[in-house]
Amino acid sequence: MLSLLGMAVGCIGMSVDDFCRCTPLEFRAIHEAWADNERRKERGAWERTRMQCTTMLQPYSRHRLDPEDVLRFEWDNPPGPLCEGGDEKLTAKEIRERFEKVKREMGLT
Repeated sequence: MLSLLGMAVGCIGMSVDDFCRCTPLEFRAIHEAWADNERRKERGAWERTRMQCTTMLQPYSRHRLDPEDVLRFEWDNPPGPLCEGGDEKLTAKEIRERFEKVKREMGLT
């Protein structure tokens, strides 16, 4: 109960009185809305970072770069070659070969 109170008052910004008057269903709805908003803010920050990186790298590329070419996130569909096989263990040589291949494809060599 105290962790929920801490979340409600400390993170969400509810008063103790508001929290105590909430039913569990109401608090769940409030928490879900707050969590969705936090995820949207985080995603927005990462999207801005990705766009800045794309803008900085574009002058050094022979091809037009898309933001998804520079950085891929879990919300990007479909997953590209940088995301495939996330569970496989690669050797240092394999990682270096993939890196060089992507550099060539992006015109950065």
